[in-house]
Amino acid sequence: MNKEAYLNELARYLKLLPPEECADLMGEFKEHFEYARLSGRSEAEVITKLGHPRLIARELLTQSQIEKADKAPTLLNVTRAVKATVSLGLFNLVIVLLPFVASLAILAGVFGFGFFLILSPVILIIQYQSAMLIFNGIFLMLVLAGGGLLIVIGALKFTRVYYHLVLRYLKYNMTVIKKDVTSFEK
Repeated sequence: MNKEAYLNELARYLKLLPPEECADLMGEFKEHFEYARLSGRSEAEVITKLGHPRLIARELLTQSQIEKADKAPTLLNVTRAVKATVSLGLFNLVIVLLPFVASLAILAGVFGFGFFLILSPVILIIQYQSAMLIFNGIFLMLVLAGGGLLIVIGALKFTRVYYHLVLRYLKYNMTVIKKDVTSFEK
């Protein structure tokens, strides 16, 4: 594989990125080849050192997804960043995906519990159709609904923190992967 074939294949894999970001990255790789040529290294050496274009593209796409989720931490963006990180290797399936799914299930359970407490007065009214029992249970209903509201508000606040923790973990995972790749190449 020569420089042009390598860069064309890399560009093909990077088409998922915004055009200006793709152009910047391709410019950096062209500069890398030019610098190597000026240093007296061959294209084959550079290609061997860089690695397969698909692997480089996966890493760059993952970094892009993490940055995008960092700018706008929504469930969709964070999930896309996790999915991109998992695509880097089987190891990440266990190290990234399983904790993410488990913690997301716990967070969904907290939300579900909070909503159940908010709706529990309706269930009590349906269960006790007598006006006297409803009147006696009004304080219980208020406590349950108020507790549920506090739990949901707390879970919403924690969700923001959770997104940032997940993104920090994904960034850490990317640095570990880079260190492992560079130590493996040496």
